[in-house]
Amino acid sequence: MSWKNKVTWENKDVVKYYLDSAWAFEKLWGPDMHYGYWEKGVKSQKMASRRMNEKVVEKIEITKDDYVLDAGCGIGGNSIWLAQTYGCKVVGVTIVQEQIDTAKRRAKEAGVENLCEFILMDYMNLQFPDETFSVVMGLESICYANPKSEFIKGVFRVLKKGGRFGMADGFAAKEMYEGDEKRLMGRWMDGWKLNNLETMNKWKENAEIAGFSSINYIDITKNVLPTSRIMLAWSLFSIHWHILDKFFEIRDYPNDALWYQYWAIKKGLAKYGIFWAVR
Repeated sequence: MSWKNKVTWENKDVVKYYLDSAWAFEKLWGPDMHYGYWEKGVKSQKMASRRMNEKVVEKIEITKDDYVLDAGCGIGGNSIWLAQTYGCKVVGVTIVQEQIDTAKRRAKEAGVENLCEFILMDYMNLQFPDETFSVVMGLESICYANPKSEFIKGVFRVLKKGGRFGMADGFAAKEMYEGDEKRLMGRWMDGWKLNNLETMNKWKENAEIAGFSSINYIDITKNVLPTSRIMLAWSLFSIHWHILDKFFEIRDYPNDALWYQYWAIKKGLAKYGIFWAVR
């Protein structure tokens, strides 16, 4: 089936960030570029990233009969894995054309191009009819939604009755930050071109307003900490900038977000969780 391709939210900073940085993350993370879920038996970042996919799927119970929207699909890691593992049909959307090209190539190489479709589309303006999908997923991509209240309304619209939404992502630990906390969170957000994070309670409120039922959340911050430490270690290549920044507030220097993400999580200013709900 052919959908109308359209991107109305053109965030050039986000697109440029992924074009400039994604190759480095892919080398370590593989095609599933997110924090990952660490538990007993997980021995590498790539294993942790795949385990995160599995943990979200466990909550929303995907089967071969599902029609899945992968919102912010990146280079297709989750979409292709879903098609290979469950035999379900998946549509992935992203605002980065180069990611679409890579995802299509990878799906063909994996032999699941008949199950996967990748479209240049902004998930803030989904160009699908009402009640198209049985599942909508977002793996560390929904943090870019702005405003998030409108995103969840769009998800509700395109989900069939009884459809499920699930995501793994970062959440704010409080409604407002002040002083040093505000600066720390701001430096992390700016480095990854994020507009904001919202609290779990705000997500629940927005989901209820949209019409979702059976709204759930689990805090898995402890399970992503090993990845946060890996990124902190990467940031030490720029240790001289981190030191200078303490005194002169240098804006947008190499690896600043990798440094600040760790301290935001370490200080309890941000959480990481899995959020899921039923339409």
